[in-house]
Amino acid sequence: MMEKHEGNAELWHTVFAKGHPVLIGKQRRYRLLPGHPRCKLCEVPFGGIGGWIMRKRGLAASDRNPRYCTACDSFLDAFPGGAEVPISMMMVDIRNSVALSGQVSAREFAARVGALRDDVATILDRTDGFLLEFQGDSVFAVWPPGFVGPDHAAKAMKAGELARQMIATRNRPEDAPVGVGIHTGEVFMGTVSGAGGRIQGISAFGLEVNVLARIAAAAAPGEVLASAAVWQAAGRDLSGAKRRSASLKGVSEPVEIAAL
Repeated sequence: MMEKHEGNAELWHTVFAKGHPVLIGKQRRYRLLPGHPRCKLCEVPFGGIGGWIMRKRGLAASDRNPRYCTACDSFLDAFPGGAEVPISMMMVDIRNSVALSGQVSAREFAARVGALRDDVATILDRTDGFLLEFQGDSVFAVWPPGFVGPDHAAKAMKAGELARQMIATRNRPEDAPVGVGIHTGEVFMGTVSGAGGRIQGISAFGLEVNVLARIAAAAAPGEVLASAAVWQAAGRDLSGAKRRSASLKGVSEPVEIAAL
C-alpha cells in the first residue's frame, strides 16, 4: 500500500502548477537527447545515445528507484510532500480484462497489456504527457501545467483523439479492447512511499482522480469519453458533441461527459 506525503507544498505547487525554472531548463535540454526510457521528472534519457552521454556525466537510472534518475531520486527523498494543483488526466483501460485473462494464456495477456502500454507511450510522446502509473491493466497519464504549459487540457484532448485513432486501427493479435477517459480537475500531486517508508515516486490523489477512473470505466470498448470540464478547459465547443450526464459510482453528483 502506498502512503502519500504532506509538506513542502509551496515547492511542489511551483513544480506542478507553475513550473520550476531549474526543472524546466533540464526538461528542455534533456528532451533534445534521444533515448528511452526517461526519468519521469526531469526527462533525462536512460537508453540510447542520449543515455550513454548522460551516464558519462554521472546521470543514470537510480538503483533504488529506476523510474527516476539519480539526481531526481535524491530530490524526492530530500523534499517529500505535495500540493493541490489543477491538471488534465487520461486513463486507458482494458475492457472486460478478467474475462479476457481467462480466455488467453498469462503470457498472451501480459503481451496484450504490454502492447497497450507501448501504444499509449507513443501518444504521450506526441502530446507532452507524462506516464504517472500502470494500474494493473490500465494506464494513468497526466499533463501538469508546470510541465506542459497552460494548454494542458488541449494536449490531453489531443491525446484522446490520438487514442481514438489508435483504437480504430488496432488489429494485431496482441491488441485488447480498451476504453478511454479524459478529465481535468484539482488533485493532490505528491510523493508516495511504499513498504519500509522508501519513497517510490509521485502519484495523484483526490475525488477528481476517482471521477477520471469512473469515466474510463463508463467508456464502451473503442470509446473515448471526456468530461465537460476538460472540454471547457481546452476551449472546445461542446454544442455539437454527443453529450450525456453520467451517474458515476461513488460520485455524488452526475458528471457531464461527451464522446470524442
